[in-house]
Amino acid sequence: MIFAIDPGSEKTGTAVVNDDGSLVTKAIVPTPQLGDYLSRIYAAHPFTQVVMGDGTNHKKLQPLVEDWIAAHHPELTFALTDEKFTTVEGRKLYFKYTPRRGWRRFVPLSLQYPPEPVDDFVAWIIGRRYLAKQRGEKA
Repeated sequence: MIFAIDPGSEKTGTAVVNDDGSLVTKAIVPTPQLGDYLSRIYAAHPFTQVVMGDGTNHKKLQPLVEDWIAAHHPELTFALTDEKFTTVEGRKLYFKYTPRRGWRRFVPLSLQYPPEPVDDFVAWIIGRRYLAKQRGEKA
C-alpha cells in the first residue's frame, strides 16, 4: 500500500492506495496537521511507501514528510511523481464517484465544477500514476 499526497498550502489531499490502484481511504486534511494525520492513518492502514505530487507546494511539505518518516518509520520509502493535469482528472473522478443530485443531474458535466474540493481524488490519481510508472505503464 502507498500513501499518496496532493500537497497544498492550506489543505492537503491524501489517499491510501492498494498496489492495484484501488482506493482504501481518502481525506482532505489541513496542511499543518499532516504529520499528525500520517501517524493516525499509518496506525489504521500501514503503508510501505509515501508518494507526493511534484507541484509547487511539495517544496514546503516534502521536508515535513521526510522528517516524519525518519522519526517514526525509517523503513518507508518516499518518492515524488508527476502531477501535471491531476486537478482536471480529479474533477472527472469526483463526478464519476459522486452521484449528482438535484439540478446538477440535468446540466452537462462539461459545464459543472465540483461543489467541494477534490484534493483527495487528486491524491488518489497521484498514487495511481506512481503505481503505473512502477509497472512500466503509461499513466
